[in-house]
Amino acid sequence: MLRRHSGAGASPFYRHVSHLAISTALAQGIAMLTSVFLARLYPPREFGEFSIALSLALIVATAATLRLEMAVPLAEDEREAVVLTATAVIASVLVAVAMLAVLVIHLVVTGHRWSAFGAGAGVWLVPAMVATLGTSAAARMLQSRRERFAAVSGATVLGAAVQGVGQLVAAPLGAGATGLTGGYVAGRAWYSVALLRRSGVLGVRSASEWWSATVKWRRFALLTSPPALLNMISVGAVAPVVAVCYGVTLSGLFAFATRLLTLPAALIGQAVGSVFFPKIAALERDGGDVRLAVERVTTGLVFLSVPTFGFVLLLGPELYVLAFGAEWRNAGSISALLAPWLAASFVSSPLSTLMTVKDRLRSLLLLSGLETALRLGSLASGLLIGSAMVGIGAYSFSGLAISIGYVGWSLRLAGSSLRSWAGSIRSYLLLVGVAYPVLLVARGHLPQPVSMALAVALTAVLLGFAARWLYRYRPGGPEGTPKPSGLSSDSEVTPVTSGASR
Repeated sequence: MLRRHSGAGASPFYRHVSHLAISTALAQGIAMLTSVFLARLYPPREFGEFSIALSLALIVATAATLRLEMAVPLAEDEREAVVLTATAVIASVLVAVAMLAVLVIHLVVTGHRWSAFGAGAGVWLVPAMVATLGTSAAARMLQSRRERFAAVSGATVLGAAVQGVGQLVAAPLGAGATGLTGGYVAGRAWYSVALLRRSGVLGVRSASEWWSATVKWRRFALLTSPPALLNMISVGAVAPVVAVCYGVTLSGLFAFATRLLTLPAALIGQAVGSVFFPKIAALERDGGDVRLAVERVTTGLVFLSVPTFGFVLLLGPELYVLAFGAEWRNAGSISALLAPWLAASFVSSPLSTLMTVKDRLRSLLLLSGLETALRLGSLASGLLIGSAMVGIGAYSFSGLAISIGYVGWSLRLAGSSLRSWAGSIRSYLLLVGVAYPVLLVARGHLPQPVSMALAVALTAVLLGFAARWLYRYRPGGPEGTPKPSGLSSDSEVTPVTSGASR
């Protein structure tokens, strides 16, 4: 049976996750509410142009920071953490300026702007997105290391509000996809400024310190940047590939589907990851045992993931038509296809930071190349028979296999195994493995109200499992109460006080 680590400080992990989850829930609630209106103000093609511009910015920003932001929780002291953050910020700003210069030169030389895979006029805002994305990622890691989760929470909510208002206001002005892009830049800039205030980062103005930090962490940067970049190209910023294969409009439908499906990951997964990574890093530095913490986090994420994404798997098209209109039915179908992969990714993404903590960077680099080829090859497979849905389904299946593999790897690194962990919740997994296939097969033979009622009932049952587990293992609960030291040898382990997408 999984047991909570003993000792003082066990509850801050859950408190920090709850703090971030509540604020992220508010931010994602804003995003969901604005999406209802944005879907009626912007057509799929404009969402496609925005998603391509954002994807390009994410790819460039990932390379620009050299992944130094991921080294912030691993820094030996506070000063080094601040210098690393400042170095990542400066690098992203310099790359953004250089990118803007390249776009201007291209315009002057050719007489027209770069098409950017169909990003449209929004390509001019890509440099601004690069700067704000790199800055916000570094600032968030620094504040997470300091456990200033209240600051992160406040910035998250206000940034989402600024983005939503900006995008809504731009629509009646006829800004098109540029309005979506501009609103995003405004929200991300607000978020970055809020986290950088009084952080000490802006006081690091010595180029020698920036260079020293880069040199010291160059091995880390060289080993972590390529996997992160490949993962971004094949997962987080795949819109340009979708556009090249199946068109900008389909890219917009794909982006809108993933925009909503990733809300649960942002709500819980990012909250867990933000706490899990720096705290597990600290536990590893102190020679502590991470097994129980990893098993506990894995179980909790599975209990939350399955009913959330399973509901979309069963009712994706109907939900999108109801919320956003008939124009977005295909986005609902795409959501249903992607749901199994994103359910597994919801679990694997927070856990995958353990590879960095355990210094499995070379293995991660090799696997990243293989999985990128698998993902992109699967996505393009639909071209063979002229069906985008076949390609998206194959893409989801390959992602599901990869995510399960990363969960197993994380458990092994922690001293456990996928088999032994699954055995601890085998009744739950058996229920899930039988119920969803049966409902999917029966859906075509039952009246729609009946199939919807069955989907709702199954989701309610599984959410009941999750609620029961969370209550049982809550801080101070029957399984979450720390045991007094000295009762047994395994009750005196180091407390777990804490905690990107695959």
